[in-house]
Amino acid sequence: MRTRQWWNWLKRSLLICMTFALVTACQSSGPRNLAVNRDQANQSIESPASCRMVSHEVGETEICGQPQRVAALSPHILDSILALGVQPVAYAEVTALNLKKFDNPSQQIPYLGDRVTTQPVNLGDRKSPSLEKLALIKPDLILGENWSIESQYKLLNQIAPTLLFTDMKDNKQVWFNDIQPIAKALDREQEAEQLLAAHAEQLETVRSQLKPAVNAYPNVLILAVNTLLNDVAIAADSTAGRLLEEIGFHLVFPKAVPAGETRWMQTSVELLPTLNADIVLVIAWDFSDPYNPKDPLRTKWDQNPILKKIPASQFGRVFFVNYQLWGSVTRGPITDELILKQLPEMFLPLLSKS
Repeated sequence: MRTRQWWNWLKRSLLICMTFALVTACQSSGPRNLAVNRDQANQSIESPASCRMVSHEVGETEICGQPQRVAALSPHILDSILALGVQPVAYAEVTALNLKKFDNPSQQIPYLGDRVTTQPVNLGDRKSPSLEKLALIKPDLILGENWSIESQYKLLNQIAPTLLFTDMKDNKQVWFNDIQPIAKALDREQEAEQLLAAHAEQLETVRSQLKPAVNAYPNVLILAVNTLLNDVAIAADSTAGRLLEEIGFHLVFPKAVPAGETRWMQTSVELLPTLNADIVLVIAWDFSDPYNPKDPLRTKWDQNPILKKIPASQFGRVFFVNYQLWGSVTRGPITDELILKQLPEMFLPLLSKS
């Protein structure tokens, strides 16, 4: 009797194990988008026609199909994938936030959040994204910037195929430099071409709109200033600076700079009145409050006796903006679109005052 009970128990156990193994195998072999490293190419279940090699800063990675679960490890990457029509499954901000996920992205992600339709898992700081959270959500693809997380590349690549990009080339930092390989990884190359064409069209429109302002106030000084007013830099090489120069403004810089060298220089409040600037654009930053530092900085600027004497201050031609958008944080197609939309609203009213 005991032998028969034991035999029945053994058969039931074997049946359960076989069923579990079969379900697991079916789940792993079902249709899905697959991104694989080059040395995993022979494991791809996609047809060869749907696969492509994508070059990035750490090497080459083969991507098959159109990835659906994409983790974006910086604001620049998020800007780029949103512009290409891809929603993130996870996101790492410029600073660590006390959130499990971005369940209200329009309020939690500055400038880009109103275009996020998912509720991405919060991966923390872009320089040290949570590997544990990434492993749990099992993305198809991880996209990041090499300057911030290249040291973690091998660990990230063990979780999911990881591609790291840079938009810096020939000392110019602009999304044109990496949008096409990002689009290739996402199987969105046609969308990238459309973005480039749309940007060129918007830039030409704004250039035409602001031509009277360029003629009246050609010299623009761009500053990156912290809210304590003790860290002041002339920031011609910034997202705002690039766009203003493309529109036709002359960017004020104290000395001639050879082509290809950086136009970013630490300076002091005392030097600013000596610079010939028709317009001053102040890009505010604060590590403790990266999202909205411009209002406290504006208050301190207005209280400073030296800054109040700058002609641009006296004539109401000083504009305060946030570093997250106007500096060099997001730097994507959406960033350019938003800045180009705001510039006429800021500068054209000056013509009625002159």
